[in-house]
Amino acid sequence: MLPRLFLLSLILFCLELGVFLVLLPWTGFWERNYFLIRYPELEAWLLNDYLRGAISGLGLVDVGVGLWYATHFGETVERLLEAAPAAAPPNSGKPGSGTPESGKPDSGKPVSRGQTA
Repeated sequence: MLPRLFLLSLILFCLELGVFLVLLPWTGFWERNYFLIRYPELEAWLLNDYLRGAISGLGLVDVGVGLWYATHFGETVERLLEAAPAAAPPNSGKPGSGTPESGKPDSGKPVSRGQTA
């Protein structure tokens, strides 16, 4: 369930950000924003068509990534499920219950630097 939700949110994020980056540089908002008012020397650079095209191109790449993940949804979920680590057995959390990794009993005392359990 969690890998599917993660992948779905990644797809939606990529598509939304991509569409935003494709359209934003060509709107009036781009030409009248805070940075152009505050720093007028950036106007020549921010209103350059090559920069706008580069940002829109980045948006197209982002849309492409989102579409790729959408078309390969099942395969990607399977790979995420295979890569997920196996769940460790739960520890009771009581002192003396031992740690499953080491097999040694737990003393229940905190271990400070330089000391061993």
